[in-house]
Formats: sequence, C-alpha cells, structure tokens
Amino acid sequence: MPFFLAQSSGPDAATLFYLTLLFIFLTAIITTLVTKWSRDKCLKFFDGYHVTLERNRGQTTWGRLKVFPTGLEVVFDHPYVDHRGRRKTSFLVYQQEMDTQLLSLVRYHESLSPELQRRRELQIHRTFNPGPARRLWRALRNLVNTLRDAFGAAIGAAVGQFQKMNPTSAVLGSQGQQVTQIGQTLLGKFANAYEPLLEQYIGQPVILDVLDPLNPNNAIVSYTGYLADYTQQYVALFNVKHSSEQSLSVTLPDTEKGDRLPPLPAPAPPGAPAPVLPEPLSCEHELAIRLDGSRLRLQNTRPEPITVRSLERDLFEPVGLGVTLPPNATLELATRDARAARLLFDVTRCLDVVAPRKYAVVRHAGELVERRGLLDEFDIRQLPLIPKFRSGREQ
Repeated sequence: MPFFLAQSSGPDAATLFYLTLLFIFLTAIITTLVTKWSRDKCLKFFDGYHVTLERNRGQTTWGRLKVFPTGLEVVFDHPYVDHRGRRKTSFLVYQQEMDTQLLSLVRYHESLSPELQRRRELQIHRTFNPGPARRLWRALRNLVNTLRDAFGAAIGAAVGQFQKMNPTSAVLGSQGQQVTQIGQTLLGKFANAYEPLLEQYIGQPVILDVLDPLNPNNAIVSYTGYLADYTQQYVALFNVKHSSEQSLSVTLPDTEKGDRLPPLPAPAPPGAPAPVLPEPLSCEHELAIRLDGSRLRLQNTRPEPITVRSLERDLFEPVGLGVTLPPNATLELATRDARAARLLFDVTRCLDVVAPRKYAVVRHAGELVERRGLLDEFDIRQLPLIPKFRSGREQ
C-alpha cells in the first residue's frame, strides 16, 4: 500500500522538469513555423511574377518577385553592374521598409512570359470563380475573425479552469500562459481579415485610390479593376484583360554625364503644393527626361500608367524592360546604356495592383451591390462572378 500511494502522488521533480522543457520546446517550434510560413495572401498573388515595385517617392524597381514573411526580394531580369563595377542581381525590401516605403506593386500581362501569362489567367479564374471548398474555407475564416475575441477569451478561460481543477498538472500548471499565447497566434494566422464594407465588393468593379508619390497630401493615383482580396495590410485589384491605348517611343539624349539633381524634399504638409522639380532636358509624350550625374531619370507625367517595353540602340541588341510606371513614378537608367537610345512604351489601361492600405483605399464602387443577408455576408453561397471574364469581352 505505501508503494502504491507513492506511485500515485504524481511525477517527481526530474520528470516535471523534462515535461516542462519539452512543452516549451514544442511551443516554440509551433509558433516559429506558423510565423515563418505565414505570408500576406495579397502579396502571394504576385509571388514568382514579373512586377514593378514602386516606393513612396516614385522610385521603381522591376523583376521577378519573391515573397517572404519578413520582406520582399525583386530579382532583376539581368544582372546590373554599377559605375563602380559592383554587380547587383536583386533588390531586397525588409519588413520595416515595406511598412514605410512600399507604395504599390504592379503586374502587367504583356510583361510576363507565356508560361506566367497562363498561370495568371488560371489565378484570375480561381480567384473570381472559386469552388465550394474555397468558398467554405473563406466563410470559416471570416467567421473565426468575427468571433476572434470570443475564441481567445474561451481559450484563456479553459486554460485557467484546467489549472484550477488540476493544480498539480505537470504542464499547464506552469505554462498556462504559453498555451494561451500559442492559441492566440494560431487564431491570428487562421482568421481572415473580414470587413463587411469590402466583402460585398469582392469580385466587383471598384476604384482604388493610392497616394501620389510626389504630393501624397493633396493628390491621388486611381486604378480601376475588380477587387480580388484584402488583408489587414494590403488590398489587391485585378483586371481580367490588360490592354494599351497606344504605343509610343521617345529618343533619349546623347549625353554621358551631367550635374547631380538635388534630393526630393520631404512630403509637404497638407494644403501645400507639390515640390518643384528641376526643368527636364526634354519632355516628349509627357515623359520628362532629366540627367542626374551618370543616370537618366524618366518621369511619367501622364495621368495614366505606362509600360516601358524595350530599349533600342544602334549597333546593340534591344533590351527588354517590362517596367510599368504609374503616374509621377520615375525610371532610372545608366547613361552608358541609354544615351541616344529609343525607348518604346505603351500607355496602359488596365493593370493588376497590390497596394498597402496605409497608402491606398477602395474609394468608389463601379456598380451598385444590393445589401445581402447573413449567409451572403459570410460568403457561404458564392463569391460574385465577373461577367467580363465569363463573356470574354474587354471592358
């Protein structure tokens, strides 16, 4: 009998130590893996595609996008060697820079390879014509997000009650806070950012307003398209068909070097005019060209985006670029590669855009959507379809 009582009194100190250590280790693994694998679903739309990244002062970088949980990498189409002989193959944007500098990510269909074009068309179809499983998954995530606080409180209450009922528990007795924390982490990663105001326009035509890079306090850049998705940080806008209004070309100056341009001033306070830029060397088809040391700066002053297709120069092979310049965005080229060259570009009508909600807002709806019931609010029936996609007609 004494032996039986000794065995039923609970684990010894060494066992309790190892169980607690194992629990902490498993908790750290789960939390790390969930954090490592979680990427913003709007940014994931463009993962692996050729895109143009625009920063908040109009600078642009283009190439193949790689999305990570802690940042972005834009892999250049061709390695770039600067005037000091340093070879650069990609551009890295870290999380803290994304929060303060990223203004938009733009994808243009004609700038993609045939394989990526087919992949994009399939992505468009799956996004706007989801099957029952995808609709149910979105409904569940919306429901979890709506009741996130209740689920979190329930986890905390369950852990607290278990601790009271089992004060000698080898694990929850000392690690109850860890259990609550991991539950909150998993809920946050599983839940979908649910906003009824935006949810009703998923798959519907809208107008997205993005702050102007030169005068963010007084001007905006507007993009039209269909609302693909949104998260807490980003919003995605798709267009089924991408088309251009016209194809144009400009001849770049035959200049090797010039004076350095002064840096752009900080954004003006609300109500102040946009900063005054130096006079351009030339302005053809509303593309302002300035010389900045050994670099050419080409600014799109048109009210619509343009896509620079290629750079042609006598005695050299044409260089494909595929960079899209939103209004007031700037393209930089080395004078040694661009002097006396012809720049071919298209004035584009439709694009795919992902923009941070810090600088972008869905401001207008393209058509009226009737108020829906509770089932529709959680998208249990279906997401709205795009007539343009189904009919194949270009808007």
